[in-house]
Amino acid sequence: MVLCVAVLFSACAPRYDAALLTSIEGRWMCDVQRYAFDTPTDIQTELENRLAGDGVSVEQYQRFKRDLASQITLRNQVQTAYEQACVS
Repeated sequence: MVLCVAVLFSACAPRYDAALLTSIEGRWMCDVQRYAFDTPTDIQTELENRLAGDGVSVEQYQRFKRDLASQITLRNQVQTAYEQACVS
């Protein structure tokens, strides 16, 4: 039963473009350090506006963020995108 639920959940989960989201995340990590926000809500609003501007849903982004915890390859790609955006 648990296996069936897991399979159904993964099949229904939003798919995402990993290359696009690693780029977005790398730039976001860099930019969020540079900007001053009046409230925490302003941070979330800015992120959601960026996602929408790149054609990414909040659900896709949340799935991507969950996958970062278990996928070293994604984390390495985000690190590279961050270095390109922020360190270079």
